Amino acid sequence: MTTLQDECGHRGLRLSFAPYITLLTAGDKRVSELADILGISRQACNQAVKQIESAGYITRTADPEDGRAKQLTLSARGAELSSDGQRITGQLDRQFAELVGAQRFADTCELLARITTALSLGLAIPRQPLSNIQMGALLPRLSDYIMHRLMELNREKGHARLKLSFGQVLTAIGPGGGRIQQMAAMHDVSKQAISAIATELEELDYLQRQTDPLDARQVVLQFTARGQALIADSVASVDQLSEEFAAIVGKAALKRMTATLYDLYRGLHLEQDIFEHTGTVDIRLLARQLRQQLGDQGSQALARLLLNPSRVTR
Repeated sequence: MTTLQDECGHRGLRLSFAPYITLLTAGDKRVSELADILGISRQACNQAVKQIESAGYITRTADPEDGRAKQLTLSARGAELSSDGQRITGQLDRQFAELVGAQRFADTCELLARITTALSLGLAIPRQPLSNIQMGALLPRLSDYIMHRLMELNREKGHARLKLSFGQVLTAIGPGGGRIQQMAAMHDVSKQAISAIATELEELDYLQRQTDPLDARQVVLQFTARGQALIADSVASVDQLSEEFAAIVGKAALKRMTATLYDLYRGLHLEQDIFEHTGTVDIRLLARQLRQQLGDQGSQALARLLLNPSRVTR
């Protein structure tokens, strides 16, 4: 999505737009048709459609089969977005196939497509073989489903007040705790936004603030006993979700798919995408990584040293 926004100039995008753009690329449809394919209510579908329409990617036209009804059609901007999206996902697919091997990649794409189709997530296009569907078209909607399903499972375990936004904080807390400034830089949001989420988690008794042992002026977020229980329950929920996926494709196939995705994740260096890089450095990516590692004050100090390296003392 970053490439579509930064390089192609598409504005106002959301990951939730993907299934609608994909389905309308295959042909015009009514809201009721989209809702049925996606397995959601017409009200929820219409709300999403209004957001995409407001962003300028779809328009409503007269239904040729019923002059009183309207159907949804990709606008010129929507058609351009669809074309750019297919081109970029095609490039990513080729990169992924090089990392894990063409056969393993194709096998994983087909398994992901089978899961997506079985869950009625609306990305499989009629008459198109599952093996031809691009991974980039599968992952956003499936990722959204996984997040919502895990939250649902955790709520069933007694964590009734969970929110998706909590993940920005909970997933960034390691054995040494988590720092608000680093979390904000990681997610490219304000420190106030992260602090507000942390406050909610404190009120729910999942987190507590402690003095940072490295800097007494700062605080570190640590899990409480209830927070540790949430993490344990989350692991159990992941196991449940894995069983649900295994019921669709089989345990052996799921194990095979998981191994390929893990190798792909490692191959992309998603957690070490700068410091193990040996080719041409992407300055913007380097800046984002350093800001995440150093925080605002540390980044500013580094900038001053880079501008005046003679001030560095041994």
